[in-house]
Amino acid sequence: MANTINVWDGTEWKTLATALPVPETTSVAVSSNITMIKGTEYFVNTSAARTLTLPASPSLGDKVTIYDASNLAGTNNITINSNSGKINGTVQDAIIDINGGVNTLVYTGSSYGWRFI
Repeated sequence: MANTINVWDGTEWKTLATALPVPETTSVAVSSNITMIKGTEYFVNTSAARTLTLPASPSLGDKVTIYDASNLAGTNNITINSNSGKINGTVQDAIIDINGGVNTLVYTGSSYGWRFI
């Protein structure tokens, strides 16, 4: 069901926009190397190093969120494999190496690729 956004203009209420419902996010526990899916939160068991590969054909606005669920990424890093795409403007992998880190990436298009937000 859609929600409407109304504003008071001093005389009457006016409908500004109709907002679409917010899609639910899927949460996944990770204890092996995986390929990620858009719109998913990954709770990574960092009792060992892990590699999470970004989706191959992302669309503008796709997001993934990665949590260091074991608080050990400083020792057992989480590698984000770019899957031959760009992360922050260059074709490169990224490393999460801070204990307890939470990182969200959003796809901004082919020019800049995935951006940490």
